[in-house]
Amino acid sequence: MPAAPATPRDRKPREHRKESKALVVATSVLQLALIVLVWLLALVPVAVMALVAVVIGALKSGNAKAPTPVDS
Repeated sequence: MPAAPATPRDRKPREHRKESKALVVATSVLQLALIVLVWLLALVPVAVMALVAVVIGALKSGNAKAPTPVDS
């Protein structure tokens, strides 16, 4: 079966459009901001839970180690 004839559009080399530098920078900044936001949303709750655990542990150990007053 013979190949279909090429159209004039197919014969032209494809031209690449230049992208706007401002658009590339804006897109990159938005992507970076989204990545940072996702990381913060993932890390902040874990950090708060770890801080609460440390504070509770310090309070419990502080109460256990409290010296008893000595009557003289």
